[in-house]
Amino acid sequence: MDIMILVYVLLIIAFAKALGEAVSRINQPPIVGELLAGIVLGPFLLGSVFQGLHDMWEPGSRSGFISQLADLGILFLMLYVGLEFSPKLIKASSWMGAGIAAVGIIVPAALGVVVGLLFDLDGLTLAFTALAMAVTALPVTIRILSDMDVIGTRTSGTIVSAALITDVVLLLIFGVIIGAFEGSATWSTALYLSAGFAIFFAFALIVGRFFVPYVYRLLKWMRTGEAAFAVAVGIAIAFAVAAEWAGLPGVIGAFIAGLLLRETGTGLKVWTRVEEILSGVTLGFLAPIFFVLIGFSVQFDLVVDHLSLFVLVLLVAVLGKIAGTFAVGKLGGLGTNESMAVGAMMMGKGAMELVFAQIAFELGLIEEYLFSVLVLMAFISTVLAPVLFRIFYNKGVIAGEIPTARVAADMESSQLT
Repeated sequence: MDIMILVYVLLIIAFAKALGEAVSRINQPPIVGELLAGIVLGPFLLGSVFQGLHDMWEPGSRSGFISQLADLGILFLMLYVGLEFSPKLIKASSWMGAGIAAVGIIVPAALGVVVGLLFDLDGLTLAFTALAMAVTALPVTIRILSDMDVIGTRTSGTIVSAALITDVVLLLIFGVIIGAFEGSATWSTALYLSAGFAIFFAFALIVGRFFVPYVYRLLKWMRTGEAAFAVAVGIAIAFAVAAEWAGLPGVIGAFIAGLLLRETGTGLKVWTRVEEILSGVTLGFLAPIFFVLIGFSVQFDLVVDHLSLFVLVLLVAVLGKIAGTFAVGKLGGLGTNESMAVGAMMMGKGAMELVFAQIAFELGLIEEYLFSVLVLMAFISTVLAPVLFRIFYNKGVIAGEIPTARVAADMESSQLT
């Protein structure tokens, strides 16, 4: 292996964990430090001084390897959190989540259209830019909730349910926009993606009902946690591949696999070991690489040249999400602080928006300055999300408006689905 790859990975992990530890001392989640590490190591700061660091983010074998590690990290993170999250909690919050997802897409997207028209955007470019302001990144949202140790509460169930629905709906719409830009028939693209999504979720339900219960018997037979870990990762990868075939991101497949496996090994010593290994590999090594890479994408010079556009885009992405979510939360019976906390978490961007923005840029659907504006908007909204969430969540808990008790685990694996 190229020794420089090891040096780059060492730099990423060292900066990510050091800054993550630093921000945790001021009651912020480690993800904020990891995102800041990307800024420090990226082209804006250290990269401008040490030219050799450019291999970390510029296209090439080295940056490609680091990017692949990051992709693996986000897959492991989704599996890890799926194992910690109760499917019952998502079911209980599904109607509220659907309402939040719907309004959380419509409000910022409508405001985004107005902003785009003010800056002479039109056609598919306008549609893409407006929808980018409505994105909620499920992997980033889940990481923040995990860092704050609120996974399993009613509030987290509402957030994850809404984020999952938002991601699936926007994936469908983005797929149609990109297909139309490439010359594909819009209706056939939409039909193909919709059928793929439906088939995948039907597949997940069938596997969860008829196959997963047998995994318990396999785990009971195993002697080592490492072997059980391989089984869990293998199932997650299989679901990730199935999701990719269906047109969904593989990380959603890994998350669904985690949900289905949640109670599979409850009470078994090997399963405790699985969770320990997965936590160490994911949070200690792979996941931080992904969040550092988000910081690499920020190009401040292009944003400064289009500062007024950036400010309006950021305001719409933040205030549009919070306002829409707050309204639905209040109508659904949530208190003021809990509604604001959910809205704050829904505004976080990251994984999905960056992937689609990169695809759109490479296809020529958006120009480089617009790509940089969307990336920086994603970065800042992701940094703001945990800060605002912590403020409103803690206020809600103190006021007695937010229950902090976690949903009890379902001990019967046959009831997982």
